[in-house]
Formats: sequence, C-alpha cells, structure tokens
Amino acid sequence: MSYKIALGSSDGKNINLHFGEIESVSIYEVSESDGSYSFLENRRIKREPEKETCESGCSCGNGFVRKVGEAVSDCTYFLVAKIGNKASRLLQENNVNCIEAPFEIEEAVSKLNGYFISHKKRELHIF
Repeated sequence: MSYKIALGSSDGKNINLHFGEIESVSIYEVSESDGSYSFLENRRIKREPEKETCESGCSCGNGFVRKVGEAVSDCTYFLVAKIGNKASRLLQENNVNCIEAPFEIEEAVSKLNGYFISHKKRELHIF
C-alpha cells in the first residue's frame, strides 16, 4: 500500500518553507511497506496579486489556507518547516494533517512512515 504526502520545499532536498511562504507544494508517494518514496508532481498555489494577511501579520490568510487545503486534499500528510496555530487548525478542520518537520526530506519521510505504520496498527486494535 502507499499514500501521498505534500511537502513545502524550495530545493527538493529539505523541508524548509514556512507555511506562509509556500508558492507550490511537492507531492510524493510513500510505500507503506518499506518507506521508499517517489516524487509525483509540483502543484502551484495561486496567490492573489497582493498577499493576504492574517491577524498575526503573516501571509497565510483564510483564502490562502483554503487554496493550500484544496491542493493537498488527496494527501495523508502535509509537511512544512513551520506553521502557525490558526493555519494548522484551519487545515485540520478540512482533514489535512499538517506536521512541522524541518528536516531533510529523506529523514522526514522515514520518521513519518514509522509514525504512519504505528498509528495504523493502533487503529486496528480499537474496540
């Protein structure tokens, strides 16, 4: 089995973008069995001509959060270097599991797959 993840990366090697800096997301497919992963595509996030700001002054207003949520809606997880509470909560409300993972992509995917497998095993034992 496999699942999709989205990453905020400017160089294709590291998860190094804050949520509000994202202009595109990289989509990967991860094999649950061995943790191997492969790049699928980049998805561009269309921003309004002027960056939308939230109450904390960053550029992650509700419209932007909605656009990112739509772009990654088919992914199990969305990994970024940093994300604020409001954006994280809004994504979670739309069933997007966002995780701060400021690591090299290889390290992040390895850790994430271990979490995914252990979480899935726990779900199987719920009575």
